[in-house]
Amino acid sequence: MKITNTQPGPRGINTVNGPVLVEPGQTVEVEIFAREKAHIKASKWFEVEGDYTDNPGVTAAPALKDAAQNVDAELDRLRAQLAERDAELAKLKVQDDQPKTAAEVLAMANDPNVQFMSFKSAASKLLGEKTPGKKDEIVAALEDLATKPGA
Repeated sequence: MKITNTQPGPRGINTVNGPVLVEPGQTVEVEIFAREKAHIKASKWFEVEGDYTDNPGVTAAPALKDAAQNVDAELDRLRAQLAERDAELAKLKVQDDQPKTAAEVLAMANDPNVQFMSFKSAASKLLGEKTPGKKDEIVAALEDLATKPGA
């Protein structure tokens, strides 16, 4: 757009790229945001030819609203997924609370996916305070328990 200073002295104007000093009678080609229109008109210092540039963020507002709605939908989807997982965990916890038999705990001893402390914890539920500290001793105690009737 073209801006012409109609005043006897130099005047400054805010442009998209920062302030510009316009000498008396001088015409400059600049971009000015629409938010400056009211100030320019009220000052009566300039003649204006052309269109103002849209204010920053104004053209992005609809896109931001769409993105916000998409975020809400995504949050709802994730909350539903989380609720499903919580329900699955609750089922697994109930299953895990069921005491294992000596044979099941012995099977854990040979499973490479089961860590020692998980095995020891399961064994201590069966053996109680007399649970040994070493794996081979725990296995022997569990084998002894497994051979007793009712184990």
